[in-house]
Amino acid sequence: MPYSKAHYYLIGLLGITVVAFWPSYFGKLNDAPIAHHLHGITSTFWILLLATQNWLIHNRKRVQHKAIGKIMFVLVPLMIAAFAMVTWVGAQKAIGDHPFYQQFGQALLTVDVMLTITTTLQIYLALKFRFNVRLHSALMLGTLIGLLPPILSRLLVDMIPSWNITGLDTLYKFGYGLHASIVISTIIGVILYFCYRRDGWPWILATLISALTYILYATVGQTQFWSEQTALITSFNPMFIFGFGFLLGLLACLLGWLHGKHKS
Repeated sequence: MPYSKAHYYLIGLLGITVVAFWPSYFGKLNDAPIAHHLHGITSTFWILLLATQNWLIHNRKRVQHKAIGKIMFVLVPLMIAAFAMVTWVGAQKAIGDHPFYQQFGQALLTVDVMLTITTTLQIYLALKFRFNVRLHSALMLGTLIGLLPPILSRLLVDMIPSWNITGLDTLYKFGYGLHASIVISTIIGVILYFCYRRDGWPWILATLISALTYILYATVGQTQFWSEQTALITSFNPMFIFGFGFLLGLLACLLGWLHGKHKS
């Protein structure tokens, strides 16, 4: 079985996530919008689900693995809906001249949009190839590669003294953490591919997705065209945004399950 220790790394990632987002989210929960709570809760449960499933399958608890796996049909639609809602909230802040969104956040909404779509694709493929243990595991774990830059960028600017953000005049230093986190995430994806080359294409897929999203950030995200699209996003009713994300996640689960059914 591949990735026999992955559940330990996932629990470690969960701890790192709490530390990284403590200043902006976990340390001031009362100030966060509902969309951020939904995103935080569903993403946390996603990491816990992956850790639990990895532990179960490597301890030969296949019945429990299959039973708990069905949680995906509820969790994934809610998680993708949360991705979409966070994008909508970010667009609202961008047109409201929020300092961070003026400098970084609006362009980073391209990443949010891409991850909403590409995470859905990875989950669809993971379910489609669920009878191939190596592919299924890599595709499921690969959903986290795209989430590493948001986590690591915040962690790095807090941990490295010369990158600390102390006010609006040092907000530009977030870019240091962002660029470093993209490089680190790419290196992790490439290393995992070479470690599990036999069925390693999901890691190349995850790495390419991550790279593409940040290429869009650096190009399309900096244009007037994207400013116009940001304004367009804010024009949609938030319940429509939520419903769109929920439907996207649900379709990924249903179609992945149906298309992989005949592979057994």
